[in-house]
Amino acid sequence: MDKLAIGKVRTSTGVHGYVKVLSFSGEVSHFRKLKGQEIELRRDGRTKFCMIEDVRMSGSSPTMKISGVESPEEAKKFSGWELYVERDKAAVLNSGEYYLADLCKCRLIFDGKTVGVVKAISDNGISDLLEIDNEGKTVLIPFMEQYIGAVDIEAGTIELIEGWLLE
Repeated sequence: MDKLAIGKVRTSTGVHGYVKVLSFSGEVSHFRKLKGQEIELRRDGRTKFCMIEDVRMSGSSPTMKISGVESPEEAKKFSGWELYVERDKAAVLNSGEYYLADLCKCRLIFDGKTVGVVKAISDNGISDLLEIDNEGKTVLIPFMEQYIGAVDIEAGTIELIEGWLLE
């Protein structure tokens, strides 16, 4: 089963080794289910597996206690690490929603023809950008409803509405 990035450790919080987490989806209820579970942390090509001892909410942000981390200094070392979990521990999808990770490798379709493949996704602050491999050149397409039509994860296709974006 493949894993999904659900958040990123922001900083340490409190004196007992808790970390404050930024949720990538904006949803936070699924973080509570991580108590007693193993998660995967990744950063700069490195991976660590950690047990989560406790999960609390601090306002709208989850805070987590990583097993073996007992001080703010130790916890701060995890700042910037991304949290990966099995799909069944990620935020539940509503109808018409999908994980951004599932868009990678989808074919971009314009006027019934494949015009590229999604290589990666990035955030420019306004919207997510699809990084498209279009005949050997990279094109960035805003993932916005005025440019993107139907998304079919099962078929592996994303419809492009505005072809001029490929120019």
